[in-house]
Amino acid sequence: MTDKVKYKSYEAAVERLEQITAQMESGEPGLEEAIKLYTEALEIARFCDQKLNEAEAKIKIIMEKNGLLQEEEFESDRAEAEEE
Repeated sequence: MTDKVKYKSYEAAVERLEQITAQMESGEPGLEEAIKLYTEALEIARFCDQKLNEAEAKIKIIMEKNGLLQEEEFESDRAEAEEE
C-alpha cells in the first residue's frame, strides 16, 4: 500500500489526479505500478470529497439573509431532486 500523501490544497490534489489519469490512460504502467496509482487515486478522491464537503458546510453557514442564517440548496442539489 502507498504511503498517505498530504496535499497542500484541493487544486494540487486534482492536478495529481489528472496526472495519474493520464498515466493510466497511456497504458504505460505495468500491473504493479497501475495498482499503486489506482490506490493513490482513491486516496486523492477521498481527500477531495472531504474538502468539498467542508466547503459546502462553510457556505451553508455563511449564507445569511435578513440577519438570519438560512440554508439553501446548491444548484447541483436542485438538479438531482428534479431528476428523481
